[in-house]
Amino acid sequence: MTFKNKSSYHKFLFISSLLLFLLPAAQISGPLFTDLFLIIMSCIFLFIYKHDKQFYLFKSDYFRLFIVFWIYIVIRSLISDSFILSIKSTLPYFRFCLFSMAVCYVLKNSKNCAKYFYISIFVTLSILIFDGYFQFLTGKNIFGFSQPRPDRLGGLFLEELILGSYIQKILPIFITLFAINKNTINKNYILLFISLAYLLVFLSGERSSFILLSFYFVLIAPFFIRLKAFLSICLIAITILSTLVLTNKNLKSRWIEQMQMHTVGQNAKSTVFMPDHIGLFTSAIDIFQKNIFFGSGVKTFRVNCKYTDQIKIIELKNLLKQPVYFCSSHPHNYYLQLLAETGIFGFLLVFFIFLRILYIYFKQLYFLIKNNNKLKSRSYISILSGLIVTIWPLTTNGSLFNNWISSTIFLTVGIYFFVSFNEKNNL
Repeated sequence: MTFKNKSSYHKFLFISSLLLFLLPAAQISGPLFTDLFLIIMSCIFLFIYKHDKQFYLFKSDYFRLFIVFWIYIVIRSLISDSFILSIKSTLPYFRFCLFSMAVCYVLKNSKNCAKYFYISIFVTLSILIFDGYFQFLTGKNIFGFSQPRPDRLGGLFLEELILGSYIQKILPIFITLFAINKNTINKNYILLFISLAYLLVFLSGERSSFILLSFYFVLIAPFFIRLKAFLSICLIAITILSTLVLTNKNLKSRWIEQMQMHTVGQNAKSTVFMPDHIGLFTSAIDIFQKNIFFGSGVKTFRVNCKYTDQIKIIELKNLLKQPVYFCSSHPHNYYLQLLAETGIFGFLLVFFIFLRILYIYFKQLYFLIKNNNKLKSRSYISILSGLIVTIWPLTTNGSLFNNWISSTIFLTVGIYFFVSFNEKNNL
C-alpha cells in the first residue's frame, strides 16, 4: 500500500462498502440510484488503485477481453447510422468493468464486508418477499398499490413486472455469501427463506425467471446435497406447485393456458415456437444477415427492426393468426441482440466467455465424481452456476445493454472474482 494517508484510504473504502450494502435496495428503486452508486464506486476504485497498484484484476484475461469488447462496440458505434443513439450507451459502458472490479476490491479489503453485504441482501429480500406474499394474498402491496395483473405480481416494483427476475438474479449471490458466512444466520432459517423466495418467483408469474432459478438449483444440487434428498425436494416442490396451479385460476391461466399459447402459438396453421417473440427473433436474424461481421451498432435494433425483410414479415403473418410484433427496444435474447447489434465478432467474444464458464463447471463436476482434491468450495460453485444462468443463451430476457440488467450481471461477475480470489484461483 502506497497510500500516504491511511485515514483517507479507509474513508473511501468505507463509502464504497456502504454503497455496496445499499445497492440491492437501490436496484429495487430503479436505475437512477443503482447507476449513481455504481459510478461512485467505480470512481473511488480508480482513485484507490492509483495509490495501490497491486490489484491483480487489471492483469487478468477478463480485463483484456472486456477492453477488446468495449473498444470494438465503441468503434462500431462511431460508424453506425444511429451514431448518437449507440455511442451514448457504449462509451460509458466501461464503468461496468470498473464496477465489477470495485466490488471484488471492496469485499477483499474491507473487514467483514462480505458478512454485512450478506445481511443487507437478506434484509432487502426479506422485505421484498414479505411484500410479494402480501400482494398475492390481498391484491395490494404494503403501500396499497394494486397488482398490475391478476396473474402477475409487481410487489415493490409496482407496474414493472420484474419481481421474479430480481429474485432470480440476486438469489445466487445470496446463496454464495451464505456459503461464505455459514454461522451468521441459522441454517434452517436460510433454507426456509430460500424456499419462500423460490415459491414467490413462481407466484410472480415470470416463467423465464422461474425456469432459470430452477436450473440454477439443478446446477448446484450435486455439490450441496445428496441425490436422494434432492429427488425428495423435487417431489415436494412439484406437489406444492401443482396443487397451487390446480386450485388457483390465475396461476392455472398463467402456467398452463398462457404457457401453451405462448410456447406453440394460438390458432396457428402449424406449430410455431414462441409466437410472441418470433417476430423479434426474425428481425434480429434479418439485421444480422445484413450486417454479418460487425452488426448494426449497440442499441440500434429499435431502429433497424423497422426495415425487416417484407417477405419474411408476410410469411410469418400468414403462418400465424395472431398479431406479430417485429419491433421493440431489443430482441428479447442476449445472443440474438449481440448478433444483430455487434455482429459475429461481438457475439463470439461473449459466447467464448459463456463456453469457458460452462467448461469450468463441468470440470468441477468431474472432480466431484472422481473425489478430486482440486474441487472448489460451495461458494465458488454457487456463483459459477449463477453466472451460467445469468448469461444462459436459451431463454428470453431484457436488453444486454440495459443499465439495470448490466448492474446485476457485473455485480455477479464481481462476486465471482472475489470468491475466485479466496480460492486462490489463477485468473
